Amino acid sequence: MSASSSLIVEKLWRLKRAVDQGHCQGVEFIHLNNLLRDPAYREDILDRVAIGGDDELKALVREIRQSDDGQPLMATPRRQTYQADPAQPRRKGGFRASRVLAWALPVAAAGAAMVGFTHFDNRTVHISDDIVTDTTWESGKTYVLDKKVYVDQGANLTIESGVTVRGERGSALIVTRDSKLFSRGSSVAPVVFSSNQAEGKRKRGDWGGVVLLGNAPVNQPNASIEGIPEGDTRGLFGGEDRQDSCGVMEYTRIEFAGFEVYKNNELNGLTLGGCGQNTIVQNVQVHRSLDDGIELFGGQADLKHIVITGAGDDSLDWDWGWTGRVQFLVIQAHPDDGDNGFEGDNNGDNHNAVPRSEPTFYNVTMVGGGLSAKKHRGMVIREGSGAHFHNMIMDSYGIEAIDLRDEVSSLTGAGTLTFTHNIVANTGNLGQSGTESGDSDDDYGFDEQAWTHTPQAKNRFRVESAMLPAARDITSPSFQPIMTSRQMNAETPPESEFFDESATFQGAINPVSKTTWMDDWTAFPAS
Repeated sequence: MSASSSLIVEKLWRLKRAVDQGHCQGVEFIHLNNLLRDPAYREDILDRVAIGGDDELKALVREIRQSDDGQPLMATPRRQTYQADPAQPRRKGGFRASRVLAWALPVAAAGAAMVGFTHFDNRTVHISDDIVTDTTWESGKTYVLDKKVYVDQGANLTIESGVTVRGERGSALIVTRDSKLFSRGSSVAPVVFSSNQAEGKRKRGDWGGVVLLGNAPVNQPNASIEGIPEGDTRGLFGGEDRQDSCGVMEYTRIEFAGFEVYKNNELNGLTLGGCGQNTIVQNVQVHRSLDDGIELFGGQADLKHIVITGAGDDSLDWDWGWTGRVQFLVIQAHPDDGDNGFEGDNNGDNHNAVPRSEPTFYNVTMVGGGLSAKKHRGMVIREGSGAHFHNMIMDSYGIEAIDLRDEVSSLTGAGTLTFTHNIVANTGNLGQSGTESGDSDDDYGFDEQAWTHTPQAKNRFRVESAMLPAARDITSPSFQPIMTSRQMNAETPPESEFFDESATFQGAINPVSKTTWMDDWTAFPAS
């Protein structure tokens, strides 16, 4: 048998084992010998798994088909026949009693063949030791984090496309400064970080999430990341290298993460501390995190093509001098949990600490839960944080769209905090708190409504929603806006190597496109 044929056989064995373990709806069992001997049977199985299998199985089917030439991989017994019943469409699920399956393989020979394949059932790797040398996690394998695993001592961890990483309770992946993570999936085979609990039993906070630490400037002395015990030097981050890189994350999903280490000290879905501008974070989804979806502590890391769904606290949180850029961001709050879409801070101890938090946003879609049991706020900006918000759609926030706190007037007056060319819709009294008084005056009398309604800001306010109802569907959402590009008054993004200047529309999704950048690699499992 050639090396390529051996590789196909190994992958078919993995396929069989996964199906036998219940990972494909409608197919309960695969006969391995016939999978190898009978190309028609094999093709039928691959069709069914491509429809009913989980994401990992679907990726495996694509790998098999790239190498399968449709020939038998073992000698075929003369009396073996297989015929699919043409009256039963393949998309309807499992095998039917009307199918003709006549197997003439002797039992002893079948048993011998199965014994010969057991060495392929070694595709799950448990990780319980820290990574201190350059390491690659390979496509087609599942890696289980048994505890908090540190990538340390300058090591690089590379995760290939299609890899699944599952976290046990209490586990996390923490990449210390001077080390790097390269999590490089693809649109058809993303890297998936998830819970190691069974599907249907997964929930927020099952494991700790992913932490990247770097050497870019932060405004907190001796900064140490949340979620790591005090005094552990592996949690330190920050430095003087604005261009520092914490690595690459692209086409990567993080699910059911973010446990509380101890009171008021939590890990998020994805945490970046002191990551510089050469860090690449694009096509990343964080789904159903217990705490924040993504939190950034200082640094200049940019985010592009980001999806945050069902965060248990804030969707995107920043502190300690983050000055990155963001384009094409989708945020969806779930009706059972969550707080703010954005929570932006500079430094709670010194509101004027430098570098001051001042991120820039273009093309953002933010969808709250409306009048759901758990109501949400679009954003709270406080403790001296600046920010620039442009070409956004903020829709269905039950509390309000914007709450600015602390020294707001000085920031808006200096142009450090801006809000222009945005659509605020279906957010009750337009989501503006207006002038506050008494104990509720936490912004020294600043009037958010007057600020956002100035003609120069060119914001638009709608009583009705700007999104299709499916934008609030938590398992099969669509974030296409109701409004057409002609009804929008967007600003052209800045000319730079980062921003897509052709995105002259509001929201994260092009209103005239039939496909979106979210296709294929995102997923929205309930548990």
